[in-house]
Amino acid sequence: MNSIDQQLYEYIVENTKFITEKWSRQRRELSGPFYNNNTNRVIEEELNEQHALTIKTLATAFLEDSDVFISYLDKWANTVAQSRVDNHIPIHEVLEALSKTRQTVWEFIETFIFENNESVTTVKITSWSATYNTAFDKLNYMFSKKYNDINHSRLMDQQTLINELGSPLIPILEEVAVLPLVGDIDTNRARSILEITPQKCVESKINKIFIDVSAVPIIDMMVANELFKLTEVLGLLGIKTYISGVRPEVAQTAIQLGLDFSGLPTFSSLKQALAKIGVKKPTDSF
Repeated sequence: MNSIDQQLYEYIVENTKFITEKWSRQRRELSGPFYNNNTNRVIEEELNEQHALTIKTLATAFLEDSDVFISYLDKWANTVAQSRVDNHIPIHEVLEALSKTRQTVWEFIETFIFENNESVTTVKITSWSATYNTAFDKLNYMFSKKYNDINHSRLMDQQTLINELGSPLIPILEEVAVLPLVGDIDTNRARSILEITPQKCVESKINKIFIDVSAVPIIDMMVANELFKLTEVLGLLGIKTYISGVRPEVAQTAIQLGLDFSGLPTFSSLKQALAKIGVKKPTDSF
């Protein structure tokens, strides 16, 4: 004969459909539209399937083999976290929905206890309560961790893209490129430019680069210093660097820093810098 723990596990799994139906009715009370007023049939089916997985995961906590619960927990956390991130659901709304699940499943466990009151001791009820609450705490923790990991990974990917867009290397001739810098440059962006630009130049086989700073509103000591480092690194790679758009205050900042730009060609405009290598607007012919 199956143990009472096994019987509870089977009871929860067998009632998955009814538990989910009850949860579906209760989630209409939730604050987030993803749960309480979703008219998308595909998402509704996804929610029900995932809720069935939630129930199965919780049920395995009552089995003797704890590895089964850990396996289901990992699968559940990955599945639900990925879904909620993909649908842009705030974490507090998910945790609110999970609290409804916590309540609903336990109500069915109470029903099982009532129906088997002669076989279930007070000690066993206390044990189940501890097991259930511990399992649910692990669900909340693992979901939050996976949710954070996925979001962090996406933010890092977005930051990488932003960094690349923030230092666009534009080839204009064979082995010649322009690096137009636009907007404010903070410490992180300055370091990103320093890391990305040399690599792009090598990959594109650039030997002359025009760095235009005319659209950078403020170049402070930090930016000027990073710019100087960039020219040094490019020089070590055999890449000739030209700086355009240098305003008087920028030059003054460089002097205050003791940065020696004397060996670096500087120009007041990109047009003037490009003319240095013969890139000019063609004259009209009649």
